[in-house]
Amino acid sequence: MLEYTYSADKFVFRVRKDLLYSSDDVWVRHEPDGVMKVGLTDFAQRRSGDIVFAEASPAGTKVERGGLLGSYETIKVVQDILSPVAGTVVEVNPLLDSKPEVINSDPYSEGWISIIKPEPGSGGLLSAEEYFEQMKSKVENELKKIKGL
Repeated sequence: MLEYTYSADKFVFRVRKDLLYSSDDVWVRHEPDGVMKVGLTDFAQRRSGDIVFAEASPAGTKVERGGLLGSYETIKVVQDILSPVAGTVVEVNPLLDSKPEVINSDPYSEGWISIIKPEPGSGGLLSAEEYFEQMKSKVENELKKIKGL
């Protein structure tokens, strides 16, 4: 199995085992040449709903860990995307302009947000298992709010 799955209410949330994560619901994949591809987790895109607009900081932008990397908009909310590492944006997914809904349909592949060249020592990422446990707690807390518990 390449992913952890968690079912809650009518939703199934997926966490890929081959990625690292931030507690801000962003995934990270180490790519060749020392860069990192980043995107929104399945949990983040499901919680927000259908994405109708997305943008990311342009190539050349320096970002701080936890700093603004971009944002996305649904019919319900506008959400910030926080950078999981400090570094420089080297590429932005060109599909964000024409097909932002790809984040919903394929969050762990075609729906990536940016590629970042991290600064040395950029750590503090969670393993898939650690993120999965955090995500389960977030789901349970959201369900309690919805059900008024």
